[in-house]
Amino acid sequence: MLRTVLKYFTALAFLSAIGIFLLDYFLLPQYVGFDNEHYLPDVRGEYLEKASYQLNMLGFPVENIVVPFSELYKPGTVIKMFPRAFTKVKEGRTIDLTVAGMVEDIQIPHLVNMSLRNAKIVINDMGLGVDTVIYEFDSQVEEGRITFQLPRKGQVVKSSTNITLGVSKGSPPDYYIIPDVVNMSLRKAEEEILKNGLRVGNISFEYQPELLRNTVIEQDKTAGMRVTFPATINILVSTDKKNTQ
Repeated sequence: MLRTVLKYFTALAFLSAIGIFLLDYFLLPQYVGFDNEHYLPDVRGEYLEKASYQLNMLGFPVENIVVPFSELYKPGTVIKMFPRAFTKVKEGRTIDLTVAGMVEDIQIPHLVNMSLRNAKIVINDMGLGVDTVIYEFDSQVEEGRITFQLPRKGQVVKSSTNITLGVSKGSPPDYYIIPDVVNMSLRKAEEEILKNGLRVGNISFEYQPELLRNTVIEQDKTAGMRVTFPATINILVSTDKKNTQ
């Protein structure tokens, strides 16, 4: 009798073990994908070929998104990935890799008379950048549209080159008002003068160690004064170096 009970008990234990084995390794993975998940390796900084190989070996297809060349990144390397590195992901999911573009020769497009917004879109799509935007009065070009561009159209440059744009402020006014640029930084003062349709004249420097470097100390024309032509404003700027000419 005892032998029979032990026999049945052993058989039951054996069958239970088989059932648990089948449940853990065959049934559950089919439903929850437990056996088909992996932590994504960090492939940022790797060349695309190596990064793709590493992900493909884990069962992940790859989608490439190439962005324009930038001096910040080595061409052909992965600069971003989605999902993020170290995320647990099921096999078969597509991994998006953003890849740094190569240096290319690009012909500068014609931007004059284009709106600033559209010009920036064209520049960005071509892998170029915007350096400086200069606003100026121009009776020949509608307000808000490009009056000039540097480099000029047709020139061949390397990708990531920055372009300077002039933007029309419309017809010039009957008079100009001299802005107050004292205590502004040199760069801000230059922008303010140009924005008012005036011109930046001579820039002189004076040793003033108690002030921030390149702070405007004086201007040769009185703020608020009206002039009937685009006058030139000379400014005196602080420096922390002695004997600066």
